[in-house]
Amino acid sequence: MSRSLSDLTSRSAVLAAISEFDVIGRESFLKTYGFKPSRSYTLHYEGRQYDSKAIAGVAYGVQHGSPLKATEFSGGEKTVVRHFAQLGFSVTKTPHPALALVRGSIYFRKDLLAAYGGQLQAGIWTPKSFPVVFLFSGDSGKAYGYDDKWLGGVFIYTGEGQIGPMTFTGGNKAIRDHRADGKDLLLFKDLGKGKGVRYEGVFDCASWQFVSRPDKAAKIRQAILFDLIPVFSDAQSGVLYQCTESETSISPSITDLKAAAYIAALSPRAQAQPAEVKRTWYERSEAVKRYVIARANGKCEACNEPAPFKKKDGTPYLEPHHTQRIADEGPDHPAWVGAICPNCHRRIHSGEDGDAWNSKLQDRLRVVEPHF
Repeated sequence: MSRSLSDLTSRSAVLAAISEFDVIGRESFLKTYGFKPSRSYTLHYEGRQYDSKAIAGVAYGVQHGSPLKATEFSGGEKTVVRHFAQLGFSVTKTPHPALALVRGSIYFRKDLLAAYGGQLQAGIWTPKSFPVVFLFSGDSGKAYGYDDKWLGGVFIYTGEGQIGPMTFTGGNKAIRDHRADGKDLLLFKDLGKGKGVRYEGVFDCASWQFVSRPDKAAKIRQAILFDLIPVFSDAQSGVLYQCTESETSISPSITDLKAAAYIAALSPRAQAQPAEVKRTWYERSEAVKRYVIARANGKCEACNEPAPFKKKDGTPYLEPHHTQRIADEGPDHPAWVGAICPNCHRRIHSGEDGDAWNSKLQDRLRVVEPHF
């Protein structure tokens, strides 16, 4: 006999599942029925929050005799969210961590773990439910060669691996490839035992380098240092895209702009001269911006309407938007960066249909970019 979440039609069954959750507690409820925490979508009822997928699966069992297993259905917007809405319940999507976390505020790892997932004891977390990589930096690792620091506007972050040479696996690979994977880097400063971690903001990996550092056994080994640059977006700062001097100069051909953008979008490379990291990163970012704005040819790539006004140099005003990440700065593949009007930019970041509008832009870019 076919078992489907669409057969969950009883509001009272959902209330019964919620009641059991309240009685035995979240941890016991999830363990009993074999569900993991629902971090992306949360069910709200009478001021309390519940794991939406687990409640749905157990409610199905209340109505039909046997709970749905976690592997029998998905917990997304088109399944759990839609069915709960039909039964009069509210389910909200958890915002991107970079939108929920406040730069400069202090958090505790256990709370971050509960909200987003990760690897509690590790210095680099890769939550499965969100397109982010959490980086934790502190002074406790200096004895083992972990000497993170600011240098000329660039944060030098030491990769993971306590014994032997560091390699591009696990968290180190996640940092290097974060842009290609469509993930943002979120940096936290460890304030010491029991004091929590301070959220430092969103960063982009500009480059990396191999150096010699001692490991936990005091043996010199190959270590990886990542050059991280803080980035911002319309979603966080409200600072609109500003015209740069290079954009007011005579523009090269669209073919030349595209070639430069694709070179700039390549994954971070080893940087021989740390002093050049920031300048090179901005030049690469600028190359992508110039190309996508030229590609748009004066029209917003989201709504297809003409740019709302012209800049002082007479060129149409459009803003670059990274459709896969929160950051609107930094080099990224042109197929994932759109040139859009300020209204669409704010709509994507702040509107109730922002996700859908962003998906629409991604679909349009899939069609538009190959033609260039």
